[in-house]
Amino acid sequence: MGKSHSKNTFTQWDLDRFSNITGIPRATVEKLYQEFTASTGKSNQMDKKEFRRLYKQLYQSAQTGPTVPAVLTDHDMDKLSDRVFKAFDAEGSGKLSFEEFVNAYLLLSRNPQGKTAVTARDRLNYVLDQNNPTPGYISRDQGEQVFNRLNRYYDWDDATNTPLTTTVTTTQTKPVTSTWEQHWTKLDDGSGRVPQEKFVEYVTTSNDFRNHIDRI
Repeated sequence: MGKSHSKNTFTQWDLDRFSNITGIPRATVEKLYQEFTASTGKSNQMDKKEFRRLYKQLYQSAQTGPTVPAVLTDHDMDKLSDRVFKAFDAEGSGKLSFEEFVNAYLLLSRNPQGKTAVTARDRLNYVLDQNNPTPGYISRDQGEQVFNRLNRYYDWDDATNTPLTTTVTTTQTKPVTSTWEQHWTKLDDGSGRVPQEKFVEYVTTSNDFRNHIDRI
């Protein structure tokens, strides 16, 4: 499991806010979380098989309205889980916490039909709030973690060779051309941290990630 500042438990506040952001009924999220904790116990860690099961249930729960939901095949889920674990499991343990799973779902799932009024900034703010040891501000280390996760997930070679159109399309994929040092230099005023609002504004409008994040 990758290093992070995530909380140890998924609280009622998390359940309520996650439900509001995704449009998935709170009861559904709570049921999945209870199933997860019952099966993993104190370890709070899931492997790729459990990730695929939970993600598919959340994805299907989010599909509402008259349109036919896009089908997630086993091949799609294998590709998606490989890319998510590459992005969020930096240590290569083969495990993710439930909190990391939620962060992955929020950062990487798309809502192309506009079922909720929640924006990409709302989703990114949720992820930052959940993991933030300095509320209201983003440190260099935390900003770099977000940058690296997005960079690993949207790896140019992986993305162009992945037919998972429900998550990323080749027409929207482009290589990240700037280093974290270049990004941070533009953000930091010398204090070593930046206001969270400023960080979210920058990430969601950056040429490196705008094509992806605008569609989340």
